[in-house]
Amino acid sequence: MESKKRTLSRKEFLKTSVAGMAGLWLSGMVNGDYYSAHANINSEKQALIELGRTGLKVTPIGFGASRTMEPSLVMAVLEAGLNFLDTGRSYFRGQNEIMVGKAIAGFRKDVIVQSKLRVAIDNKGLESAEEIRRVLAEMEASLQASLRALQTDYLDILLIHGAVSSEIIHHETITGFFEKEKKKGTIRARGFSAHTNQVELMRAANLKLFYDVIMVPYNHRGSYVHMNTGHSGQWDQVALEKEIDRAKENGVGIIAMKTCSGGPYAAGPEIKPSYEQALRWIIGRRKVHTMAVAMANFSQIQEDLKALR
Repeated sequence: MESKKRTLSRKEFLKTSVAGMAGLWLSGMVNGDYYSAHANINSEKQALIELGRTGLKVTPIGFGASRTMEPSLVMAVLEAGLNFLDTGRSYFRGQNEIMVGKAIAGFRKDVIVQSKLRVAIDNKGLESAEEIRRVLAEMEASLQASLRALQTDYLDILLIHGAVSSEIIHHETITGFFEKEKKKGTIRARGFSAHTNQVELMRAANLKLFYDVIMVPYNHRGSYVHMNTGHSGQWDQVALEKEIDRAKENGVGIIAMKTCSGGPYAAGPEIKPSYEQALRWIIGRRKVHTMAVAMANFSQIQEDLKALR
């Protein structure tokens, strides 16, 4: 699989006017200066997409921060008009959240921040009071650590990271935690991500109707190979899209991940395969509300944002 290898400096990035290209799609939201652009993000209502029933409005492409510790990349995507940032407690052992928190300090309210926590349960499940206390304590500690790292008193979206079992994510202990935190205002939307078993998990979620947001792998290939770890996965594209459609009808916000891990895409025989085209394929399918696209350097930002033209 082709990987994104070319690098670009911040100076070169700005000279190529990526912000301007994205701005064509985003109805003039960007003027090249972040401190002006961020103030206009929420005023350009027509440029944003309602994320299901959450009340949150997001750009169709978001920034997956999991592969970088460079705050200038966060600033670059915000300069280009993107308002959705995805991070997680486990990325860089918590340091990724700290980096994102520093990058958005001072204008937190203009950015939609999604983070994740892991639910560690052994094979016995949540059968004992002791196990329930342990899991709740770990979830609470993870959430509080995320809030401190991100320098905020709330998360727009909190996901269970890498859900594998419907029985676990719908257990009353887990749902009770999310209910409590949402009622307190600590989180605005609750959800889960799924790297495997995503069709079955979405099917269960469509029956339970508890979660506000679901994050699943989705790309033109119907499979992925992680660019760093080599971990792979695949899914039944038809079945997944059927559950996505049902979820959207139920008001659930759908976020795509592994968007470039299916490799470059060509929309026709005369078109050179590219990651820009891979993202355009997702946008054109109109199945997801937004996507967390991992961009590890300015060159990747430059290419990926062309999909918004």
